[in-house]
This record gives sequence, C-alpha cells and structure tokens, in this order.
Amino acid sequence: MLPFIQKKLQDNRLVVDGTLSAHGNARIKVEQDIAFLTDRIQAMRVHPRPNTMLIEHYESMLKSRESVLKWLLDGCDDETSITHDQRSA
Repeated sequence: MLPFIQKKLQDNRLVVDGTLSAHGNARIKVEQDIAFLTDRIQAMRVHPRPNTMLIEHYESMLKSRESVLKWLLDGCDDETSITHDQRSA
C-alpha cells in the first residue's frame, strides 16, 4: 500500500490503540446526515400533502443516526471496545 494511503486510513480511524477517537470523518458525516434529515422531515411535514410513510421512514433513519452519533460522542460499550485479539472463545 502506498504510504500516503496508509496515513489517510490511519487518520480516519475511529478506534486508535483500543480507544475511541474523538474525531473522524464518520462523526462529521453522521452530523451532516442528521441535519439533512431534520430539515427534510420539517419540509415534508408542511407540504400540502405530506407523505406519512416517507416521513416515518426518514424519522427512523434520523433516530438511527442520532444513536450512532451518541455512540461516537459517548464512547462505545465494553463489547465493541474489545479488539479481536482480546476476545475469548
């Protein structure tokens, strides 16, 4: 692998040395998704003929993204923080 690609992959890791990284592109992407979904849901609700099924679907997606963001900001639980080498059979 080319050195600059290896460095790029390392810079974007969520878990570094067994600890959740406080930064990363994933957090930014999740925050952007939340902003988009929130705006979209609000716009759809004020539409003269709102599509309730689509709104519910977007709300489900929003809830999922909010959970991921909470996980990224608060850290992960014990099960996901253990690396493959540390797990017992």
